[in-house]
Amino acid sequence: MGAYHKVLDRYLQLAGTRIGSKLFLDKNGLCVLRKENGQREYVVELPKNSEVVYLYSPICTVPYGCSEEFFEKVLELNLCGITYNQATFGLDAKTQNIVLSYTRSMEALDEVAFANILSNFMKTADRAERDLVKIVRELIDKTSLSEDDIDMETKTHRTISNNGKLKV
Repeated sequence: MGAYHKVLDRYLQLAGTRIGSKLFLDKNGLCVLRKENGQREYVVELPKNSEVVYLYSPICTVPYGCSEEFFEKVLELNLCGITYNQATFGLDAKTQNIVLSYTRSMEALDEVAFANILSNFMKTADRAERDLVKIVRELIDKTSLSEDDIDMETKTHRTISNNGKLKV
C-alpha cells in the first residue's frame, strides 16, 4: 500500500459521515459510492504508489446513430473547465460510457478539502448527467424520422417500384 492509502481512507470515512454513507478505501485503492438504487456511481481511486487521487463517475453511454454530433457537443463542454468545476469528460472504451473525472494531488488535500471536493464532484456529476441526457434527447429527436418522414419515404419507394420513375 502506498503512503497515502491510510490518509485517504480516513478522509473517506469522515466524508462518509458527512454525507450519510459508510465509505472506505479497499485494498485495491478503490471506493465506490452508489446511490439511486445503484444507478448512480461515483468512484474514488488512489492507484498503488500514487499521490494523485481520481474521482470519476459514469455519466451515460454513447448514443447510437448520432455519435459524431454527440462527441462534438461533449468536446464543446470540455472546452471551458469552469462549467463542470474543472472536471472533464472522457470515453471509457471498454464500456462505451462517457465518464466525468477529476484529479487532485493528495499533497493539496486535507479532510475538509476532500469532503468538499467529493460532495461537489457528486453534485457536478449529477448535473453533467442531466445535461448530457438532454443533449442526447435533442440529438435523437433531430436525427429520428417522424411519421410524416416515414410516410413520405414509403410513398416515394412505392412510386419508384411501380413505374421505375419518381413521380412528384
